[in-house]
Amino acid sequence: MNMNRRQFCALGTAGAMAAIAGGVSLGCSSTTASGESGQSEPAATAMAIGDANVNFSQEVDILIVGAGISGMLASIDPASAGRSVLIVEQNSTYGGDAIYSAACQMCTTAELTKEERPDKYMSEDEIREKFAPYYEGNEAGLERTVLLQKWGGKFIDTMHYDWGYEFQELRESPYHQAFFPKNGLCTMKDEFELMNEKVVEAGAQYLFETTFKTLITDETGAIAGGRFTSKDGSIVDIKAKAVVLAGGGYISNQEWMVKYAPEWAFIGNIVAGRKGDTIAAGVAAGGTLSGMMASGNLNPRYEAGHMLGTFYPLIGLLPNGKRFYAETAVHNAATGCLAAGYNEWYSIWDDTAQNGIDQEVIAHAGDAIQTAGSIEELAEKMGMALETVQAAFDDWDAICDNQSDPEFGKTLFLQKLVPPYYFIRNVPVRYKSCGGLAVSDRMEVVDKDGNPIPNLYAAGCTAGTEDIVPAAGSGLLLGSVLAEDLA
Repeated sequence: MNMNRRQFCALGTAGAMAAIAGGVSLGCSSTTASGESGQSEPAATAMAIGDANVNFSQEVDILIVGAGISGMLASIDPASAGRSVLIVEQNSTYGGDAIYSAACQMCTTAELTKEERPDKYMSEDEIREKFAPYYEGNEAGLERTVLLQKWGGKFIDTMHYDWGYEFQELRESPYHQAFFPKNGLCTMKDEFELMNEKVVEAGAQYLFETTFKTLITDETGAIAGGRFTSKDGSIVDIKAKAVVLAGGGYISNQEWMVKYAPEWAFIGNIVAGRKGDTIAAGVAAGGTLSGMMASGNLNPRYEAGHMLGTFYPLIGLLPNGKRFYAETAVHNAATGCLAAGYNEWYSIWDDTAQNGIDQEVIAHAGDAIQTAGSIEELAEKMGMALETVQAAFDDWDAICDNQSDPEFGKTLFLQKLVPPYYFIRNVPVRYKSCGGLAVSDRMEVVDKDGNPIPNLYAAGCTAGTEDIVPAAGSGLLLGSVLAEDLA
């Protein structure tokens, strides 16, 4: 159906992205007509009409931008309730970034946690008490964390009790509060296949290889749909009663990283296509930003270089031959390397890990993993002096003999390595952002005064989540809200 420019317009997302990078906070503050600085609605120039008239090719009840874990889960309840739901994804399949991750799913609030590992279970009050020191003066932020932890537990329980997924059996590791895919590290594909089954069974539909461009508003300024670009470059306008922004974070937006996370800005990035487009769209619609800062940790270029330390004996060495972290505290590897003044390190293991059940994380590293039949060969291949490597192994052997790691406090997998050795050279990389659109407890995008913007919602990293389980929880929560709001 053709709509002229007086009836619909496309918001100027590109302008919002530039404004965010440049420090102009659209929808947050402006100059009033009297010339005084104050809080007001975003100026009209924040919304630019697109190059073409709006021409809706499809109409749905709910339009979800992004087929990651939050977008997929947000679709199920409303589709099951009979609402028409379309998930539009820029890639050729569902799953987003999480489907390729190590898939350590940290959760203390699930009933399954209480059943299988009661010492790790935490109630809402215990979660609130634990996180309170990090949210001093920010009660709303604390309560949002509690809420998403609660719904994250619902995700684990839904997967297991309702949908029959069997997580990996609990095995020795420092992360007994974490659930892992049944087939080992980096095998979350099975979980996503199950989620996809539920999406399809509910009646939601996908549109792949179609990239989000901007939101569309009607003549009253209300959100009325989204504009996309198809694979062939043509414009696709989709009308909707509600739009969900779930397109991920902004880790690959270099301008934003310079502004919001300068300490990580010039570290390599392994995630592509996460430029914050859906975050910028929410800002152009009058939304506000929240929690924009560096992520809590960095990642190694190859997951095997730190995640094998979760379950197996592994030694991490800097180029000077020194250990620099407790190898079971896997997310301390990349940040610890930088803190020690280096930009690379070596992870070394033996057949215990190489022949373990976690074959996919090893396969992901491919030819980056090298082998050595002796310490002499290991030192040569790493380009380090033999005496330096030998001293490192002597120190490690002493730790294993005494079953004590006085410098770093490692208590698990204090086991001597025996040849053949396997090693990988790793470098720190950034892989997830922190912060996004401010949302209500119902995942509604809110304006500068905390008021919900009608018909506009956000979930996952677009709404500021940083890890798999809270992102999944935000999707489940939003799905229940959408089923209610559009009843």
